[in-house]
Amino acid sequence: MSFSKQIILTSSLFILSMLLFEWTSLDLWIQQYFFNSEQQQWLWDKSEPIAQFVFYDGIKALLIVFAFFLIICLTCLRHTHWVKEHSYGMRIVLISLILVPLTISTLKATTNVACPHDLHIFGGQIPYIKVLESYPDNERPLKQQRCFPAGHASGGFALLSLMFLFQRRPNRQGALIFALCLGWLMGGYKMVIGDHFFSHTLITMEISWLLICFVVLVDQKVQAINANLSKNVIKNLSLQPGESPP
Repeated sequence: MSFSKQIILTSSLFILSMLLFEWTSLDLWIQQYFFNSEQQQWLWDKSEPIAQFVFYDGIKALLIVFAFFLIICLTCLRHTHWVKEHSYGMRIVLISLILVPLTISTLKATTNVACPHDLHIFGGQIPYIKVLESYPDNERPLKQQRCFPAGHASGGFALLSLMFLFQRRPNRQGALIFALCLGWLMGGYKMVIGDHFFSHTLITMEISWLLICFVVLVDQKVQAINANLSKNVIKNLSLQPGESPP
């Protein structure tokens, strides 16, 4: 399937997902399984240090290290055979690792959606509203809420771009499965500690793939333009004096 069609398909799934969670209470139904209403506790304590390191700080640090590794490869090691062979995929992955979290972070800053642990129904102080709804006038939160989409999981889903590092189909499929598992592991951890609803992670996954498709499509267009320019330059240089280009 072409990336233009991928963009259309993913955009359609994104719209359907938004409508599903706007018209139903599916998020609340799922989230209740992670919250003990009698003890007013989430399934996992977010202050537990080992889980926080493994599923949050540790993964974030590894993603940052990986991004710096790609930068070093594409700059200092760009003339090595292995980097030349994989430079296209490295470029796509690096751009995705920057663009996807940045976009999700920007959306988080504008949607003004609260985290589950801050809501009345889970022992918090803020009323539950859906993404396209507005807070009641007398219950507006004092500060901007930043819980939709899921920012932490965006780093894992940005690695869906790893498939472009490989040529063989099994390797591409393995890269996609790895990125999906990592993204949902990161998003799932934030759900069981009360930081996100299921929809937050699902929408992040769809936006991430949509952005990656855009990156690939734009890169292909740029490469095609550069190739045509190079051909024209070579053709003009090869003309004999006094000849004009056809």
